[in-house]
Amino acid sequence: MNKTTVLTILAALLLLVPCVFGQNTNMYFNGGYQGSNWTYGSETVATGFYDGSINGVNVGPGQPGGPGMICDDFNDNITTGESWTANAFNASTLSSNIGSLLFGSSIGVTGYTEVAYLVYQMFTTSPNAATQAAYSEAIWALTGGVSVSALTGEALTFYNNAKADWSSMTAAELATLWIYTPNPRGPNEAQEMWGMVAVPEGGSALAYLLLAGICCFTAIFRSRSQRCPSGHKA
Repeated sequence: MNKTTVLTILAALLLLVPCVFGQNTNMYFNGGYQGSNWTYGSETVATGFYDGSINGVNVGPGQPGGPGMICDDFNDNITTGESWTANAFNASTLSSNIGSLLFGSSIGVTGYTEVAYLVYQMFTTSPNAATQAAYSEAIWALTGGVSVSALTGEALTFYNNAKADWSSMTAAELATLWIYTPNPRGPNEAQEMWGMVAVPEGGSALAYLLLAGICCFTAIFRSRSQRCPSGHKA
């Protein structure tokens, strides 16, 4: 394999690393939540900001990790004291990581940006308990967990606003949000959450190793080409 081929392969792998790997993140729910209870069919569920920790950083009222974490997943359940692991992705990288997210195959980048629109509003407007519940309803409708026809009036307004205004989200706003997708994914696993606790990209260490490999290969081939006249084997 010649120098050009090796370096091309390593460079391609280096570019792929941040897209493929999300950081393995420890999640914890302590049972606290700040939204009003909402009844959907026969279920009465907690809404709004959930309290606990993300990668050891506490989230909840007055906590360093922000006012809480926000669930976009109505189909799965978590219980008081539950811990799980998740892959963390910054919302600014939706286009490259959409296939790794819980609802990526069903709602795509547009759907996740609609959710991001509402999540960002929740984090920046300090809504009361009833309004938090309305945000949760709208988010769950956007991800397909509940029927739009079941939304309360305020939730329907939020849902329609997200549908109309999602494209107004800026790169800077998206960069403040993180998505924590349970690992493993699938039915009866933990819930996918949103938060503001930054997590280093999972591919960083591997990217460093690949970059070091590129440097080593470059040095080796340069050394060989300096010792061997053109047209001769080493």
